[in-house]
Amino acid sequence: MRTTLIAIASVPVLALALPGCGGDRPERSRPPDTVTIIELADISKPMPLISETSLDSEVSSIMYRPLLASRWEDGELHYLTADEDERSLARGYEFTGPDRASLRYRMRSDARWSDGTPVTSHDAVWTMETRGDPRAASPRQAYNRQIRAFEVEDDSTFVIHFTRPYPEMLFHSAGQVAPRHLYADHDPSQLRSHPAVNSPGGGSLVVSGPYMVGEWLRGQRLVLVPNPEYHPQPTIPRIVFLPIPEETTRMIELQTGNADVMDLPFDKIDLIRTGSPEVRFETRRRRFYDYIAYNPRTHPAFEDASVRRALGLAIDVPAILAALQLGPWAEPAGGPYAPIFRLLYDPAEQAPLPFDPDEAARLLDATGWIPGPDGIRVRDGQPLRFTLSTNAGNQRRSDASQIIQQQWRRVGIDARLQTLETNTFFDRLNSREFEASMAGWGVGLSADMSDMWTGDRPFNLTSFSDPEVDRLFDLALGQPTEEEAAMYWREAAGRIVAAQPYTWLFYFDQVVGVNDRIRNTRIDTLGSYQNIHEWWIVGGAGDPDRADPTTADPDLLSDAGGSAGFAGQTNGGNGQDP
Repeated sequence: MRTTLIAIASVPVLALALPGCGGDRPERSRPPDTVTIIELADISKPMPLISETSLDSEVSSIMYRPLLASRWEDGELHYLTADEDERSLARGYEFTGPDRASLRYRMRSDARWSDGTPVTSHDAVWTMETRGDPRAASPRQAYNRQIRAFEVEDDSTFVIHFTRPYPEMLFHSAGQVAPRHLYADHDPSQLRSHPAVNSPGGGSLVVSGPYMVGEWLRGQRLVLVPNPEYHPQPTIPRIVFLPIPEETTRMIELQTGNADVMDLPFDKIDLIRTGSPEVRFETRRRRFYDYIAYNPRTHPAFEDASVRRALGLAIDVPAILAALQLGPWAEPAGGPYAPIFRLLYDPAEQAPLPFDPDEAARLLDATGWIPGPDGIRVRDGQPLRFTLSTNAGNQRRSDASQIIQQQWRRVGIDARLQTLETNTFFDRLNSREFEASMAGWGVGLSADMSDMWTGDRPFNLTSFSDPEVDRLFDLALGQPTEEEAAMYWREAAGRIVAAQPYTWLFYFDQVVGVNDRIRNTRIDTLGSYQNIHEWWIVGGAGDPDRADPTTADPDLLSDAGGSAGFAGQTNGGNGQDP
């Protein structure tokens, strides 16, 4: 493998002002009982049935309780009942029937929606039925493909009858529950325009989790306040999410103490480590990967697997990792399963493509793309030219796209770069309105990847189709254990990799900077905000060293009214990573 470092001529070196190091930015006044979280983008769809981005899912997990909460340990999910985790709505579950193809949930009877309405089995069944309704167009509609019927036994007990037993029965059923009484009379095709989804502030979005929306000013801030119907009450009375697209501004907010939590650019970690000792680092290990997707619907060259492979062979991923200073936090990627999946990752079948521009050129020659007078390859009078789009505010992707543009140019490929506002970018990505896109996945923590690589499903961005892959998926979903299913998932992944609908670039960690005034965080592969209801502020409520701990200020709840909302997939569903 040849590795060539590419200079990013147009990317300036960022010099950031550090507290005590000559910075002249005044520190903004911030209430001591508030946690401020910086995100690259705003939330988009704060409702679990329709959420698409990893941020929507994470924020929704704060607002909606799942049937079963979960932990990620030893390379797999572990499901927790209400006796093990207070977030769970189910006190227990059992597989029933002669072939164990039915699953009975027993729900707790003390859970309330934020408007005081009891949470019942009718809510859980309505949520899953609506998820499978084509009119709702849920990104997780495929979770219902092996459910044949629901049976409500009473307000606290219901049964899901599956077509057969398979390893993903819990994953496909244990997610968050939405309030039936708020949405049941609404047309499923109009969920995205429901008033509570579009204007969730002041408590109009009904939720069951520890926090609800107090205020949402699109593009400016999202304020979460405690849900008065959740017990025990969370200790932090106010959580503010600020969407800040500009990396420099995000960094300054963290360094000056105006922000408490944010994902860190890899090349700024050493800067924060030396200049901001009050910031500690927590890591979400290798759940994410960046990729380039090729859309054959909008560019005919991408219909040819040899062209897609040539595009990947022309990219020097190790050089990109070095140029972007990704160091120990990333590694070249070769397929849809990251190394954290102990049963699913196959280092041979999912090996990263080598950097081989000579082979890339040979493949392009063989497919009729011949260098023209200006060096750009041409076939049938048309140049090999397309637009590579990505989202604003992600400096890693912006820098990587510039390097890749240069590398592709060296083998005669002309890529035009386009940067779009984040939510606009993902809307176009999900609606297939792109030629080539650099994006990222926060991958689901289930083996089942069929919603990304089958038919016209929402996450099948490249319209990938392979009957053999579909057959392997079906075989995997028919196995009695995860271990027996794994060989079919791995074989399917190998076929997908061979077709190269994506160029997988690199698996990476997400390093989260946390101001040390925030304690008791649990940030790991599963998520950043999974136990946000247990966080506490030094000197605030919940601090064991505080002499007079108090509950949340009731004045903070008065603006939120009597109700609120939820979205996401606490047990780790797929989501676009901003």
